[in-house]
Amino acid sequence: MKMKSHVLSLLFCAAAACGMAAESLSLDGSWSFRFEEGKPIEEAAKGDFVATDSIPVPACYDMMPKWYMKRGTGLYRRSFTLAKPMKDAVLVVDGMGVRAKFELDGKDLGLHPYPYARLEIPVGPLAAGEHSVFAAVDNILSWPRVKLARPYYDFYFYGGFYHGVKLVEREPKVFVRTLDYKTGKVEVKVENGGDSAVTLAFDGGQEVNVKLSDGRAAVTVPDFRLWSPDSPNLHRLSVQLPTLNFKLSTRFGIRQIEARDRKIYLNGRELFLKGFNRHESDWLNGAATGEALMLQDIQRLKALGGNFIRGAHYQQCERFLDLCDENGVLVWEESLGWGNGQDYTNNNFPPSELKDAEFCEMQVKETRDMVRASFNHPSVIIYGFLNECASHKKECKSLVDTLAETIRAENPGRLVTFACNITDGDICCTNMDIVSFNAYPGTIPMVPGDNAQFRKSVSSNFNGIVAKFRARYPDKPIMVSESGCGGEFGRRGEYASPNTEEFQDEYLTDIFETLWANPDVVGFSIWQMNDGRTRERFGGKAVSAMFGGSIAGVFDRLRRPKLSAETVRKYFNLKP
Repeated sequence: MKMKSHVLSLLFCAAAACGMAAESLSLDGSWSFRFEEGKPIEEAAKGDFVATDSIPVPACYDMMPKWYMKRGTGLYRRSFTLAKPMKDAVLVVDGMGVRAKFELDGKDLGLHPYPYARLEIPVGPLAAGEHSVFAAVDNILSWPRVKLARPYYDFYFYGGFYHGVKLVEREPKVFVRTLDYKTGKVEVKVENGGDSAVTLAFDGGQEVNVKLSDGRAAVTVPDFRLWSPDSPNLHRLSVQLPTLNFKLSTRFGIRQIEARDRKIYLNGRELFLKGFNRHESDWLNGAATGEALMLQDIQRLKALGGNFIRGAHYQQCERFLDLCDENGVLVWEESLGWGNGQDYTNNNFPPSELKDAEFCEMQVKETRDMVRASFNHPSVIIYGFLNECASHKKECKSLVDTLAETIRAENPGRLVTFACNITDGDICCTNMDIVSFNAYPGTIPMVPGDNAQFRKSVSSNFNGIVAKFRARYPDKPIMVSESGCGGEFGRRGEYASPNTEEFQDEYLTDIFETLWANPDVVGFSIWQMNDGRTRERFGGKAVSAMFGGSIAGVFDRLRRPKLSAETVRKYFNLKP
């Protein structure tokens, strides 16, 4: 039976008409829906489809009972009413998977192949009255239609809208970068600001007239307060552009992050990173994690004494970064990639992406867009890319160097790295600010031996890798970006057999004892925070395939703490 498209009635005050900050129209809620199993966008996308169901946005359709774990295309449609016109609308999508095609009032808005990314899709002028938006979202991992999401990636790609859809009036972006944390001096950059005069106000205080030069101006924030994990102070900047009749607003933090003399420094003080790799994933809802779950994860991290989250392995959503800003959590954000160019991945899933020009171009675009989207989030101190890429190959170094320079050209106020698992033949860390490596001695493959052998393997392996990198890079900070092992919740045994909670606790204890005693190590992020889905029945051979997911979390798939959580708390609190 044909279902009517859902209608949203909205009042809207256009920014240019009112001389105010642009407002947004949330398109979240119930949409008309139809699922076309097995069909990619190219075969299924029809804006006049006959709806069979309704579905909420945000949500992952392949987590719904009717389409559970199915691959295909979800067709979405809803109507909305504008009480006033929009002069230059933009459709904003905060994460989707894995490709999406959009239409508004029948106008083609293009196909967007960037999973997890924040999409800002130009719409143009919209008149007052009723409008209809259509989307086709597929989750089929098929080369060459899908290049950024491969079946072998060690996490599950969900279909749907992860964190919502909204319509906004286009406005110039404002970027704020710390120039001197000691004096509160910042650089304000207004997109397309040119050499115009603007009026600035910090934290609702006195307005100051400033002349931009090529869109930029250096100013000192009055009564500034530094941002740090212990004191996550935030400021708000308002920018009035009289010539454009715009009033812009953004939130930011004043802090300086540096890598020098083998250490990392935040606001001039030595910093040790201690935390988790975290997937934007929930066992019941997939990548459509709600704000409450995000905050729960942050509070669990802080309760254990941690200060750091590596957002593995893709761009982080806007609200999660807001919460990290507000709660004092340091973040490594990276663009989407996993094992690219490695023989052990591309032998099963050819071709090598690193030799594909379009893949490389897409990597540059998604990385640049990620940096621009999170520019004003003080929590983000590290940008990364291409987790465990083939960093011993020349084609990989070419792309890694390009991505590093792309980040630095957009924002020189962050550190750049990638998680390396080629510890002998790596040629890509030369241009990184931090040497970061992943290692799983004794568990990949699973050959732990007895307790003493296991401890020796962990110690000799980690210390040996650190020593090799130190000899190669005398002045760079070195951190362990991944290590950990499986521990199935509730599986106990006094012998500490593999995948018991005791085994996981023993392994993490050995790692902590080794890394905490090595003065060359500046950080450790545990793999991983929570159990979660990986390849399920897709993606070839994997140890985790026997469970349909990873059980390496210190918290299980329902976020319950395992035995190792108290060990993590103990060691995190031994480091300042």
